[in-house]
Amino acid sequence: MILTEICSLTRTRQLPQLVCRQLRSKSHNAPAASTTVLSAADFPILLAKEQRERCMEKLRKLPAFPRPKSLTPNRHEKNSASVLIALCLERDTNEISLLYTRRSRHLRRHSLQISFPGGKRDETDTSFVDCALRETEEEIGLPRERIQIWGEANPIDLPRTATIVPVVGVVPDFHVSQLKLNWDEVEEAFSIPLNSLLTPSAARHTQFRTGYSGPVFVVDQHRIWGITGYLTYMFLRCLLPSSMLPSTLKTNIKFIRPYKVPPKLPHHHVEAKVE
Repeated sequence: MILTEICSLTRTRQLPQLVCRQLRSKSHNAPAASTTVLSAADFPILLAKEQRERCMEKLRKLPAFPRPKSLTPNRHEKNSASVLIALCLERDTNEISLLYTRRSRHLRRHSLQISFPGGKRDETDTSFVDCALRETEEEIGLPRERIQIWGEANPIDLPRTATIVPVVGVVPDFHVSQLKLNWDEVEEAFSIPLNSLLTPSAARHTQFRTGYSGPVFVVDQHRIWGITGYLTYMFLRCLLPSSMLPSTLKTNIKFIRPYKVPPKLPHHHVEAKVE
């Protein structure tokens, strides 16, 4: 059993509330010592210039997302968007965490789902980096001056949504209390330590009826799936050297056969016999 601290900025009874709590993550397959993938000595390595360049090179060479033949294009695929994958250097623990938001319940699409900060690119945005920084500041009040940008990843064309360009950056001396949420767009903001995402107990997957499976990360009540789960999975594979990769990230995402709905059986009407 390991203790994980997740700092969350959320709203309770219409008022902002900072929630910092310790969460217990259980692993039934390994003792607690083996579930801590990264040590304190590993974090400076991940943020070093050489590793940063290696990570961005991999992100710029990501293969195209193989589209299931059963999916037809829709209007959302004509748009483009950008998200910020923020590596937060936590002020209290000196650990590295990833920054997530939970979308507002008032939004029409994907309400209450977990996502990275970001959104649709506007005509006023000079680049995808500019788009990610603007959306991040609008949603959670994190000034762009606080973010050290690494660069842009290769555009990712996913079914039924806009083309997404991930932007990677580092936020030094981070604490969730620095954030000021836009409640019309964001219900909650929180950071999850890398070690919590890398534990075997956090690794899950989702099978979709359209014929593909996707990675899922579950840390306490936070379930990261869909596009955000896919981006988290691919980013961690690019960020971590092979020597630091846990077994949960060494398996490639494979497409699987779609569900087949069994045919309806014919209805046989049986009349009661009259004696």
